[in-house]
Amino acid sequence: MRAPPPIPPDSERVLYLPMQPSMEISAERARLMPAAPVPDGFDVRAFRPGDEESWIDLISTGGFGDRWTRSRFDEYLEGAERRAGSRLAVSRADGRILAATFASLEDGENDVGRLDFVVAHPEVRGTGLGRAVCSAVVQYLINKRGCGSVVLYTDDWRTPAIGLYLSMGFKPRLNRPDMPARWDAIRANLAESVR
Repeated sequence: MRAPPPIPPDSERVLYLPMQPSMEISAERARLMPAAPVPDGFDVRAFRPGDEESWIDLISTGGFGDRWTRSRFDEYLEGAERRAGSRLAVSRADGRILAATFASLEDGENDVGRLDFVVAHPEVRGTGLGRAVCSAVVQYLINKRGCGSVVLYTDDWRTPAIGLYLSMGFKPRLNRPDMPARWDAIRANLAESVR
């Protein structure tokens, strides 16, 4: 895997760091996205009361840290679109949530939806559950919420997730001077990962 681009000089750090790379899909393109199949033994559904602890456990396994307390989770889920539009992949065998993402609105933009905290448990990565929950949330934001586009934020090193988003039709947003070089490095890492 290639190293990320060099850190800018101190005089430019405020401008460049810590902005995450972002991606976007238009409503027109999202409507062309085929429905993602749900693997046998799982259901993709909306949040239900009682899902909180299992979802918090999943978020912790996904590299988002242990800062997700029950109170933070409850506060985050307060938005109407998050309750109605977030999707979970639930095991029929034991009821565990094994993939999930929140539906959000981009800050200050009611016409732009956002996928937030996409996560799949390590034991189900590569099964299509991440695609299924992402696709369901995108369709909710476009078709039910009426958003003109959907964005997401990621990290340069999340190569498998970025590959998924690209395959779904998301495009990199080159919204800052450092992004073209960073996306070149991300594409190089993607190419290396398929060798």
